[in-house]
Amino acid sequence: MILFILRYFKGYLKVSFEGVYSERILSVLADENIKVWHLKYKSGIILCRMFAKDFKRIRGIRKKTGVKIKIVGKCGFPFIWKGYNHRFGFLIGAVLFFVLLKFFSTFVWVINVDGNNTVKSADIINTLSSIGITERMKKSDINAKISAQNLLMQRNDLAWASLNIEGCVLNVNVSEIEKKPNSDEAVPSNLIAKEDGIIKKIDAVSGDVRVKVGENVHKGDILVSGIIESMSSTAFVNSNAVVLAQVERNYIEKELFVKSIKKNTGKVSNNRVLEVLGVKIPLYLPKPENDVNLKYTANQAVLFGKKIPVKIYNKSLSYYQKNQIVSNEEQLKNRLSAGLKEFLDSKEIEEYIPVGTEYFTDDDGVSVSHRYLCDINIAAESKILLGQ
Repeated sequence: MILFILRYFKGYLKVSFEGVYSERILSVLADENIKVWHLKYKSGIILCRMFAKDFKRIRGIRKKTGVKIKIVGKCGFPFIWKGYNHRFGFLIGAVLFFVLLKFFSTFVWVINVDGNNTVKSADIINTLSSIGITERMKKSDINAKISAQNLLMQRNDLAWASLNIEGCVLNVNVSEIEKKPNSDEAVPSNLIAKEDGIIKKIDAVSGDVRVKVGENVHKGDILVSGIIESMSSTAFVNSNAVVLAQVERNYIEKELFVKSIKKNTGKVSNNRVLEVLGVKIPLYLPKPENDVNLKYTANQAVLFGKKIPVKIYNKSLSYYQKNQIVSNEEQLKNRLSAGLKEFLDSKEIEEYIPVGTEYFTDDDGVSVSHRYLCDINIAAESKILLGQ
């Protein structure tokens, strides 16, 4: 095998000897110390191989023996190089190919997530991006141990994570936290007011009620205590109650005299975009993209069950027209009044009591300020930290 490689790089010829006494030339070659190999005899013709530099020495031998000598083949690196040494574009392209191949191999092009069941891979990849781990980054810039720790610090649904680089692929192996049944009922807690109001109704299941109906409370006041004291002992419970209070709300909205709206034309265009090694190549003739809503959906290319750094994007363009609507003051007030009613209906507010409505007009349009009273549950849970 080594001998074949040496002969290949030196270059050799396939030569035929034809004549009445063609075998005599072998003796002459031996006398001249010219090496030949791979000898064959067929139909009076001797076939063999010799180095290209030795072929020049047998020109005189041909005249002495009267044997017809013919080159039937050229093999080896020198002949291949001779055929391409004047094709500079090919050589430069070959060198550039290997240089780029080496350069691109220093980057991460694909991120794989394994071990997740309920947590989406896209969410984990987005978290990695937030800590600086993305596709198309240098492999040397990734500290696998620290990055895995940062990933766990950012997510409370993962129990374990590890990062491993294989070639140009970053494999992220994770283990999810097993969710246990909710045990909040065993944790003692108070119920505090999340805003100011007047108590209207109290429906307590557990805990010590500290307020009365009709009483004014402020944000942060304890409504129901999780500490129940008696003559002989103190008990800690998880407070559970609905405390309705009357609070004040203010609805503020503004409409403009001149308003620009987008009207969908119904025209939709779908185009494909190919992304290779982070470079996006549109598979369509680019056109001006004015007055359109863009939506991208990506599909990762897979080869033999493995992700490769190739993505195909579907670029959806929904066209719209911009129209201007000019309204007067009365029309804006009617529009604001209708918007207020729609807002109140959507909130399903209990015990709604209007306080006052004011309209304000300026150079741009009309604003409405609507104050009202309503009943809401203002109880918010606050854990009791024992031992502190």
